[in-house]
Amino acid sequence: MNAAMPAPLPLIPAKMSRPPMPRGLLERPRLDEWFQRLGEVRLALLRAPSGFGKTTLACQWAGAFDGRVAWLQLHPGDNDPRQLARYLLHVIDAQLEHGCPRSLLLAEQGAEVFDTLLTHLLAELPVEHEPLLLVLDDFEILSSAEVIGALRFFLRNMPAWMTLLVCSRSLPELGVADLRVKHQLLTVDTPHLAFETEEVQALLDLALPVAINREQVERLNRRIGGWPCALQLAVQEVQTGRGMDLFLENLQLGHPCIRDYMREQVMEPLGAATLDFLQSTCLLERFDASLADRLTQGSNARGMLEQLERVGLFMQPLDGLRQWYAYHPLFALFLQGELRIHQPHKLSDLHLRAAEALLAENMPEEAARHAVQAGCAVQVGKVLERHGKQFYRQGRLGLLQQCLETLPEAVIAGSPLFTLLQAWVSQNSYQFDQVERWFEAGEQALQESCSEEDWARIVSEFNAVRAQVAMNRGDEQQAITLANEALACEPLIMRTSRVAALSGLAEAHFVQGLLPQAQKQYEEAERRAREIRASHLVVWNLCQLSEIAIAQGYLQKAYSLQERAIQYVEQAELQATPIMEFIYRVRGQVLLEWHHLDAAEQCALQGIQILEDVGDRWFLQCYALLAGIAHARGQQAVCADYIGRMQSMLADDDYHIDWLANAHAVMLSYWDSTQDKAAIQQWLLTAPGLQRGLNHFAQLNGRNHMRAHLSLKQPEKALPILRQLQADAEQHGLVMDLNRNHILLAQLHWQREGRQQALDHLQQALTLASSTGAIGSFLRIGKPLIVMLKALQHERQLDELESQRVDRLIQLAQQQRDFSRAIRITLDEAVIQDIINRPDVPELIRHSPLTRREWQVLSLIHAGQSNEQIAEHLNVAPTTIKTHIRSLYQKLNITHRNEAVQLARSLLSKIQGE
Repeated sequence: MNAAMPAPLPLIPAKMSRPPMPRGLLERPRLDEWFQRLGEVRLALLRAPSGFGKTTLACQWAGAFDGRVAWLQLHPGDNDPRQLARYLLHVIDAQLEHGCPRSLLLAEQGAEVFDTLLTHLLAELPVEHEPLLLVLDDFEILSSAEVIGALRFFLRNMPAWMTLLVCSRSLPELGVADLRVKHQLLTVDTPHLAFETEEVQALLDLALPVAINREQVERLNRRIGGWPCALQLAVQEVQTGRGMDLFLENLQLGHPCIRDYMREQVMEPLGAATLDFLQSTCLLERFDASLADRLTQGSNARGMLEQLERVGLFMQPLDGLRQWYAYHPLFALFLQGELRIHQPHKLSDLHLRAAEALLAENMPEEAARHAVQAGCAVQVGKVLERHGKQFYRQGRLGLLQQCLETLPEAVIAGSPLFTLLQAWVSQNSYQFDQVERWFEAGEQALQESCSEEDWARIVSEFNAVRAQVAMNRGDEQQAITLANEALACEPLIMRTSRVAALSGLAEAHFVQGLLPQAQKQYEEAERRAREIRASHLVVWNLCQLSEIAIAQGYLQKAYSLQERAIQYVEQAELQATPIMEFIYRVRGQVLLEWHHLDAAEQCALQGIQILEDVGDRWFLQCYALLAGIAHARGQQAVCADYIGRMQSMLADDDYHIDWLANAHAVMLSYWDSTQDKAAIQQWLLTAPGLQRGLNHFAQLNGRNHMRAHLSLKQPEKALPILRQLQADAEQHGLVMDLNRNHILLAQLHWQREGRQQALDHLQQALTLASSTGAIGSFLRIGKPLIVMLKALQHERQLDELESQRVDRLIQLAQQQRDFSRAIRITLDEAVIQDIINRPDVPELIRHSPLTRREWQVLSLIHAGQSNEQIAEHLNVAPTTIKTHIRSLYQKLNITHRNEAVQLARSLLSKIQGE
């Protein structure tokens, strides 16, 4: 006689209920496309590692599903077929309004095996019914072959009105391949569930009490790899802008909460063989089965990779053929941290094995990085001997520096190649004194072993580096002499030396204002660089040519040159190097001048992404560009954040005048907008000295001085500076600077009430802008630009192109958000007439017109200034202001200041575009 079956356990209601939706949930419309297909498939699979929001998305879809939803949360005990049968029958029966009583009774009795019970259920289900979505969450928990086989049978025979939605970390054994071929499968996996940058921005805007700038948002998403779990952690921890910086630092170091999550949710179920594989391969940025075999000293890496992919670990294929893989950035960081803590003795050996394996696989850059990490000078030397020239040609100067720091000084000095590479690296990192020290060491070690002819050729290559050092120190004449000496001999060590010398010669002539000569030399250098496949120098020369085009006022040509550089990099399939930041940054400056703010911002962000591993000091130019964009948008808090970052960087480091001038320009604009006179006065005390405006950065530095004096109401000090800059710009063909100088001269004369001179310069600036395309330089004047342009329209004859540009500039200036505390617009006769001519202006103003001074007083009342402040602003006695106020109140038939503010807002908004 069979033993009596144990009584079944009670059913837990929570397992059969849809989880509550989290608060502050972000809508993700891009996933709607998959949701719309739910009713067309048998199986919908949400597959990703832990923490990617599978359950949350399933809840969202269940809530929006047009039909019934049966939900079952799976637990390890559900591998018992009897228990799973009871739960499954109950959730389905409840949604069918108790439509399968016989099957439910059989499930409670527990007498039938699972697949037989499901046969009864399928027979009992109606042929027609409203749509039903059956959700099985945490499917990876099921390991019983009997259970999975029965569910596969059920899925294959479900009625058409039923869809199975499975949330799983691993690939379920439900006949997925067959369903895919029959178009009965819908799959949403890790790349789809990972948050895109726009979604990260939207969530942070929704959930955080402070604004996070775009650069922080993009850096955050790069580091978390779109992982929603880490994003929720950021939402919990970050309460300030600085808090985001600290969170990003913690991520890079290995956030303790993420370590705990990975240990508990990911690592606990894994076996010893899997753990060993993960630890052996986690140091690699990317790997295939061959590399994994070398590092694990095994022979079944392909099988292990397929298994890891099936179980849904934090690993993604990098190609369609699923040959190359990479770990999620936070998972790799976690694994590396665990290795350092628990098995530090293995690190050096793993790095060395990785270096040898990568070199054998012809992946020299990765090999070099691991050889450096292993601290193996022999292996580093081997990589540099074979690939050092290639690293330089491709601009891998940071990697070269890491390699050379691993080698003993005597080894470097004993090799002409290593000495030359070390000199270029030292020059690039602004360690100019070190360049000569390395040359002296090389001379002692090498000169006696070289023939006189060979040594002369080596010295000529040394002089190519010395020429660049002289340029960076501001000694253009010495640079020209050294560059010509370098060009006198054919190089012995590196073919790039002649190209570098020619580029250095061009740069010296560029700085001296000899643009046609510099342009010709850069074009020749680019041609030669292409011939020897020196990609770094190809891109460098194209960037310099684009800067010459900008200086000449050919912004569209500059943009096209930048496009050529980007296409060259893409066609050559080169990885991003710091020189690419140069392209994007200069392109961003062109786009900012054209007032394409979103595109300019993206360029700056791309530049920062490229420089992320190089060091924060190099972010200065990109931050200056982002601050300028924020200023143009009227985003005071964002602009202030970038200004603060720039000030910290400037305090901690020395920069070339080109970089300083760009940074100072946006800082002065910000201080002027916020009326921070003290900051402007302090800047003048420490600012770089004035020099002849022979090049674009000397011109910009001069305009910075001029802007500072203009902000401090010192036009008499500003005017001679600008006149000299204008003379230099005319002499050297600096058309873009001519354009910008005319704009500032117009602003200066307008401030001095030199109306006709201001309009003369403004019209000349507009004429030049017809070819340069300048827009942003005009808009930096702010709201007063509207007044000046309307006066120009009113009083001057403009050609059609100039007239169109004026209308466009007025429209853009009206759209600008101004965060200045100062008066935003100074009223002028042309503006007053423009207001009066509008059809919706009160008749009272037409019949009793205000005087110009009364309009000015009304405008200052609108700006929130007191009578005393208005008197100071207009340089008259307070009693005079009271007289003007009484007169305008009488003319406007108002009695209170609030009425005056309201009326002024109504009138001025028509001009300011508010």
